[in-house]
Amino acid sequence: MAEVLVVGDWHLASVTAAGLLRLGYTVSSRPDDPDVADEVAAAELAGGSRAAGEPEITELLTAARDRGDLRLLSGAEEADLAAGRAELTVIAYDSRTAADGTAIDERPVRSATAALRAAGRTGPVIVMSQIRAGTGDAVLRAAGLPPDSPDLVHIPENLRLGRSLQDFLQPHRLVVGCNAEPPEAVRRLVDRLDSPNPLRMSLVEAELVKHGTNAYLAACITLANDLGTIAGHLGADPATVLNGVRADARVAPSAPMRPGEPYSGATLQRDVRALWEHGEPIGRDGLFRAISQSNAVHSLGPLAVLDRRLDGLAGRRVCLLGLTYKPGVSTLRDSPGLRLARELTAHGVEVDAFDPVADTTDLPGIRRHASLAAAADDTDCVVLIVEHEAFTTPSVFADLRPRNRMLLRLTGGEPHSRVPTPAGWLSIDPWRG
Repeated sequence: MAEVLVVGDWHLASVTAAGLLRLGYTVSSRPDDPDVADEVAAAELAGGSRAAGEPEITELLTAARDRGDLRLLSGAEEADLAAGRAELTVIAYDSRTAADGTAIDERPVRSATAALRAAGRTGPVIVMSQIRAGTGDAVLRAAGLPPDSPDLVHIPENLRLGRSLQDFLQPHRLVVGCNAEPPEAVRRLVDRLDSPNPLRMSLVEAELVKHGTNAYLAACITLANDLGTIAGHLGADPATVLNGVRADARVAPSAPMRPGEPYSGATLQRDVRALWEHGEPIGRDGLFRAISQSNAVHSLGPLAVLDRRLDGLAGRRVCLLGLTYKPGVSTLRDSPGLRLARELTAHGVEVDAFDPVADTTDLPGIRRHASLAAAADDTDCVVLIVEHEAFTTPSVFADLRPRNRMLLRLTGGEPHSRVPTPAGWLSIDPWRG
């Protein structure tokens, strides 16, 4: 089977390499992380530790390395040599952003431009990383290629944490952006992916599809949280109200309209921010600006509840139950728990935390504990942030000794939660606070 060169970093590079291996390609991979030596990053990728705990990825990558189907590269020179053998070069970075969603990662553009300029390159370059609308056309110009060159293709990733390999192999929507007819090597890859009716469009159209999809999801989450808050203050059950909204045939039943946490993760805010900034010069930024600002207000709601319930925040101790981006995954990148922890510490709160699946990274301002009992001991309140499976058994709360038996539920009200309220505890949700 043909060889593919994957240049990238962390989760997306790991899943992309694993998916291509599953499709029968041999893969040469160059992890590109400025904070880690190439040799270390390559070993971590092959061992699956850069895949954020995704199912199957570790086993697939380590087995391929042992067979010789996964070749690990270090440095740009080795990558250039591999580009001369590869049928495809794939750029697969988890693009980094600032806290407000501003793009700050130059690696996808730099690597895509270098790949297109590589003298020995034999195949087209596919960018799967998240990039701003207009980036593909700018990369073609920087590489000295005509605007209708078929050598650059954008296939925006559409991976959900916890099921990324399945999403890679069986994308429910496959967008292929190219300013010309995609090369044969790209068409072969698309044919191997189990996706109905792939959508063909230009580079900038594919970039805007990704922006629009994530802005829609962010808008749904924001609507649910704002409407849910209004419902709670009027004495209504937020989830019942939103269930009624979703029951309308004109509303997508799978829309993420369930009151709970603010949207998190760099993905949604990056695309909301991109459309905000693209729309600003033409007076079309209002909606995207409002989505972002409303989400920021909602993310601060727990502070107001805790301030009221604890009669002030300064000097208090709070236990955070769950820190990750979502249940069952280990990644901490831009998670709701970390954002809340930063706000709490800024208001003089001591933060203790327990998460049974999170990456074992030292987190400034957070005391991490090996057990829930240790994390909750002598704290003023326990805050449920992530409904990990480990928290759904009532016995996990049996030995907790906080100062106040209060459970603040940021995942929604108790009737709609998998985590029961311990006997003798007060359950609080942010809708009524």
